[in-house]
Amino acid sequence: MPSQDFSSQPETQESKVLHALTNNILPDEFAPQPKAQLKQSELTVFAAQENIYKFFINQIESSASEVVLQQFKKIFIEQIAPVNPKVIQALHVIIEFDSQQEFNNLFKRCCYILINNWTSQRKYQLARDLIKIISQRSLSEPHPDNCLKILRVWVTNFIKTQHYEDLKLSVFKYGDYHPLENNWIFRYQPYLLAAQYLNTKNTIEERQAAQLLSQQLKDKYKFDLAMYTSRSQSPTAQLENHYNPTLLGDEALRLIKIILVKQGSLNYRNLANIFINQIQNITYKQFKKSLINYLFYYKQNLYITEIDREQIINILEDFHPESDEETLTVSLHLRTCNYLIKSLTVEHSGEPTALFLLCAAKLNPLTLAILMLKIILISAYSRTYLELCLARLIEYYQDKSAAECQWLINFLEVCQIALTLYEKNVQYNLVNMSEKHQEELLFVDLNNCRVFSQHKQIKLDKD
Repeated sequence: MPSQDFSSQPETQESKVLHALTNNILPDEFAPQPKAQLKQSELTVFAAQENIYKFFINQIESSASEVVLQQFKKIFIEQIAPVNPKVIQALHVIIEFDSQQEFNNLFKRCCYILINNWTSQRKYQLARDLIKIISQRSLSEPHPDNCLKILRVWVTNFIKTQHYEDLKLSVFKYGDYHPLENNWIFRYQPYLLAAQYLNTKNTIEERQAAQLLSQQLKDKYKFDLAMYTSRSQSPTAQLENHYNPTLLGDEALRLIKIILVKQGSLNYRNLANIFINQIQNITYKQFKKSLINYLFYYKQNLYITEIDREQIINILEDFHPESDEETLTVSLHLRTCNYLIKSLTVEHSGEPTALFLLCAAKLNPLTLAILMLKIILISAYSRTYLELCLARLIEYYQDKSAAECQWLINFLEVCQIALTLYEKNVQYNLVNMSEKHQEELLFVDLNNCRVFSQHKQIKLDKD
């Protein structure tokens, strides 16, 4: 029977189902919630919202983008009736329902409908103009219509919410967006965006925008890290300042070399492929035993203590023991990797686990980062789940200063580098430039090594 590579499966119906399985063990706030019985008034508001959504979708299909932007401005900012009077009628229904939350839902989704459309057409300036129109709205001139007074207040209130911050972030890419100074969490926005696009309570448009931006930010980091690695090793490196996308300074290059050091002919990707080939048609109990051996293969280099090993063994033994004698399935493989990630990062309550605090704060953070990397290499769909867990950790510490969270920031920087080095479409190699074949020795002088990267060209939008 041919081996099945869990980390490189094509996007089949089965793989889509496996991806959906991740939601089965997402934190409770991301699980779909049962809908309560809707009152007649709520149904009326829902219908009014749908009419406005359809209006903008039809406008996108039939009118120039600039015209659609002006329609948005007339409806929500200037309160000038458009050609279609049903839109203003629908808006009055929502205002009379007297719910800021329902208006926020309407306003946010309308914005994302337009932004996603313009982004797909690379009309980024229109998306920025939309944000500018919202931010420059004025309350200085009172309006005789009481409903429209309320609308202006609601738009102002919306601007004070996190929804508006998320909206701005989806438009102002790559450094155009400037959050509050010293707010360190925005450096790790791809993780926070993962929580946003996995949250089933968000609209489809909002989730699509968050997923697109998350990937764009990852690609930008991947590109910047490759450029930094290449340029910092050039003969003129000491004479020039090269942009370093990490916060680790000159230590970043050394860390990259440490992660890339091989044991013989094996690197982490090789080990993952060997492991995947070896776990075909084995029992779940055998899989868990093999998983421990795989995770701790490099333990002498990563300062992993026997206490850590025993703790992880106990975690795996306690997970689905009733399935131990069953043949390993793809879904059980995925759920096990996700459960191990959760145990190494965050509790359901949002608090960090004891193992995370031990590895990230007290031991070498590279220990935990490599464990994460090795899990992701044998379970590609677990990467999204890891990002979600990291987002919950960041949110848990978000009110603390960067100085107080320096240990966490250090771990996130190390983890981000490790995951990027083994991203798809990228390959980093460590080459010993010494005349002596030191790669055959137990000790490799990293000063005599150079890092070379190969990857497909990443096209970055400059608009």
